[in-house]
Amino acid sequence: MRYKESMKFIKLISFLFFIILFSCAAPMDKVNKSIDQDQKNSLTLGKVQQILKKGISQDEVVISLGSPNMVTVDANGLETWIYDKINTEETSANASNNATILGGGVGSKIGLGGLLGTSNNASKKITSQKTLTVVLKFKEKKLDSYTYNASKF
Repeated sequence: MRYKESMKFIKLISFLFFIILFSCAAPMDKVNKSIDQDQKNSLTLGKVQQILKKGISQDEVVISLGSPNMVTVDANGLETWIYDKINTEETSANASNNATILGGGVGSKIGLGGLLGTSNNASKKITSQKTLTVVLKFKEKKLDSYTYNASKF
């Protein structure tokens, strides 16, 4: 009969061990960010700074940055390309806190065990916007000058 009591005790301890193991998980944060679908031609400040050099051709600009939003001619007769990008990023963080209290008996007899658990969930959502405006001026189909403005709010 002693063997059956020992097996019950081992099963109970194993069960309680797994309950403690899974209920003491650290809070997890989940971050969701919007992803630009066209990664190849995505317009970023870093890409603008890396690609644009005085004298590159219009074809090179289109291959690197994609088509401009607007094309005009300025007062000096220079062809002007304007790239304008607005990106909204949404971040959410979810946290979960758990507390567990276990009770049980130890000794020659197996005691009854009890389990009490609590849980607390919190969520926070943050939205921000980034803008990037790039103005390119071309003379004889070559980049003559450019300016850009990036902001985040």
